[in-house]
Amino acid sequence: MMYKLSLLASAAIVVALLTCSTVIVSSQDDDSKAIKAEVFISARPEKPSRRVAKYRPITLRSTPTINTPPPGTTFAQLGLTLWRLRPAKATDKTKELIEEDDDRISEWTPERIALDTPLAVGQRVRLGFESLSRSGYLYVIDREEYADGSVGDPFLIFPTQKSALDYRVQPGRLIYIPSATGRFKIKPTESAKTHVAQVLTFVVSPKPLINEDRLGPTRIKLERAQVEAWQHQWSAESTKYELDGGSGQAMTEIESLAGRENASLLNQDDPLPQTVHRLVAKPNDPLVTSIRLKFGPSGN
Repeated sequence: MMYKLSLLASAAIVVALLTCSTVIVSSQDDDSKAIKAEVFISARPEKPSRRVAKYRPITLRSTPTINTPPPGTTFAQLGLTLWRLRPAKATDKTKELIEEDDDRISEWTPERIALDTPLAVGQRVRLGFESLSRSGYLYVIDREEYADGSVGDPFLIFPTQKSALDYRVQPGRLIYIPSATGRFKIKPTESAKTHVAQVLTFVVSPKPLINEDRLGPTRIKLERAQVEAWQHQWSAESTKYELDGGSGQAMTEIESLAGRENASLLNQDDPLPQTVHRLVAKPNDPLVTSIRLKFGPSGN
């Protein structure tokens, strides 16, 4: 079976938004390595009134947690939340109206899921991104991954012409991909190889990397050599952390509104990203991290 991420052209009408080899270490094994949430969100506006949430490492058991950055480098945090749309419940605060293939209008609610959750064919997803420690310009690159381990050509899926004025990031600024009212749909694709996952690479650069004149209405193809050069030059050691008790939580009204145009910045009392990538990088280097969205059996 082959798959691809397909961007739905029509936006949702909003009523109120690692690979598979990683192992989540249990709380009993890793409580001493848990990090309080305020460590990751200290650059957001305002101090929290009371925050008890914690993040725990998601890591290969053979990979040690990095506690102190080497000389000449600093920690930098990138926050990611994968939202899966499910049929709305009466108790949900945030609901979206989606037109189905048979012209019915249905109510759906985004809920948090772990990044390594298999995505069924037909599922709708959205990504939330926050640069928790640095300001800059966000680029998101999409590639197909095949069963033989190879990857396809890189495509820039964010920014586009429409989002070219909105791809600047800073702590507290939430960006949704493809948009605050859009979503991707997992569906089959034609290919000579078995397509098993999508690899999304996030780049936060202190200055623009791509001339805005090159951007198209949707995705544009990038040179493979250029993307590989960026990864070789800027990829850094990282540790990934998962928010305790976050997976399965429905989107809040604050999160829904935070990704809109001219929205206020999130403060330290507002909802947290589900996953934090803590990178060790030089202070002025772009930040680069990737996630792997793997496919599972068919579903809704």
